[in-house]
Amino acid sequence: MAKPSRNIAKHLTLVFLGTFVLAGIIDFGSELFVRQVSSLVLALLFLLFIILIHISFDIIAVAAMTASEVPFHSKAANRIHGSTHAVKLIRNADLVANLCADVIGDVTGTISGALTAGIALDILKTAPGWSSYEVLIGTVFLALVASLTVAGKAVGKMFAVKRAHEVIFVVGKIVAWVEGTTGLTIINTGKNRKRGKKT
Repeated sequence: MAKPSRNIAKHLTLVFLGTFVLAGIIDFGSELFVRQVSSLVLALLFLLFIILIHISFDIIAVAAMTASEVPFHSKAANRIHGSTHAVKLIRNADLVANLCADVIGDVTGTISGALTAGIALDILKTAPGWSSYEVLIGTVFLALVASLTVAGKAVGKMFAVKRAHEVIFVVGKIVAWVEGTTGLTIINTGKNRKRGKKT
């Protein structure tokens, strides 16, 4: 009974520390970029890039939870690049979903909100006559970004469910390439966990 509790505590600690470090690095880099960039267009493009990352990792999370490992068995037997890593992603779908949707998704969501507020203030600085509408402009801009993010995630989820195997195969290829290039182990499965076959 004590061992599962220790594993849960270890997992929660790693998630907390990993999120703290990741959020700090991304937020610092984002703030530095936005402050150095004088162009409002570039700042908006960077905001859209952060939103795209949020949506992309949400797609990966849904695909990992939806896909079955069965179609990849023959590919793995034939040593097709990325197939073995695709199986590992599916077998560790809960961890993949936690990392992509909860950690990276929440971090990018928080940062996009902060960037949105900063960009709204920059817009007001370029148009001093609108200062009396500061609250309204900020609210509308934040609502617009939130709507764009939610709509993008909704479309992404539909895509991930329909193309789950294709998504995971692409991610598996990317992970395999990164591991082969850097020598790092991104997916450490420990014990081989099998998912039930889906019909």
